Amino acid sequence: MTDNNNKSLLHGMSGWSQLFFFLFLSVSGFMLAIVAIQLSVDISQLEQSPRIMRMALMIQSVCIFLIPSLTFAYLCQENSKSYLHTERYKNVPLLLLSILLIIIIQPAIDCIGYYNQQLSLPESMVSIENWMRDSELSAKKTTDLLFGDKTITGLIFNLLVIAVVAGLAEELFFRGCLQQIIQKIVINKHATVWISAIIFSAIHFQFLGFVPRVLLGAVLGYLFIWSGNIWVPVIVHTVNNAIGVIFSFIYYGTPEYEEVGSFNFEHNWGVAIASIILSLSLLFFIYQKRKLSAETGD
Repeated sequence: MTDNNNKSLLHGMSGWSQLFFFLFLSVSGFMLAIVAIQLSVDISQLEQSPRIMRMALMIQSVCIFLIPSLTFAYLCQENSKSYLHTERYKNVPLLLLSILLIIIIQPAIDCIGYYNQQLSLPESMVSIENWMRDSELSAKKTTDLLFGDKTITGLIFNLLVIAVVAGLAEELFFRGCLQQIIQKIVINKHATVWISAIIFSAIHFQFLGFVPRVLLGAVLGYLFIWSGNIWVPVIVHTVNNAIGVIFSFIYYGTPEYEEVGSFNFEHNWGVAIASIILSLSLLFFIYQKRKLSAETGD
């Protein structure tokens, strides 16, 4: 009886109370991740062994994103499955269109990413810019370690950790929980999507890729709202990460890989414009298809 009463109190929390409780769960998950990594892997080999780095990344995803999300949904909602919208998704055409969207949008994202990398802050903020670039260098060391492993086993485990586990854990965290908590506070769905997307990007601590990650987060947020199902952004997120993993497996360390990092509008304006137009058209079509499905009860 006491447990049910406690759960009833948690169910009735306001949006702000839910946000602070979710933040508490997230910080607890972060601390759990630190302890779990120290107990599970040889820290001295973390930057030398792709296997140990993957294990650490998987522990991070599970402890920081997955466990807090599932705990929050269980403790704070009467029906956690219904809250997270984990029911089977039946609108296959909309799912396929969403997957097509994340493929077509890649050139536009690469182009925006190029200009984001040219970021230069005023002299008064040079310490912040140096910190941001140091964060990028740290992320590049991880990238070099993981994608320097050109074995098939390395590819499979990179797909598992970077695409599948990260896609599931981050979507349950950012769209399944955080976005719904924020919506309870701000009400407006568009503001909710963009606030969640900004937090999603900021928490990766890779600020020279901040803007394109915000845009991807917003796309995932709208797909969650329009589909009413968490599996759509989970699958789309997984496909997006898998594209990066497979491309890196094939081209990492080659001139072709560097060309993508230098994908600017001046030299690729035709591809960039086509990507933007097709992506916006697909977004509009997905939105219209979602409205039609809702009206027909499909």
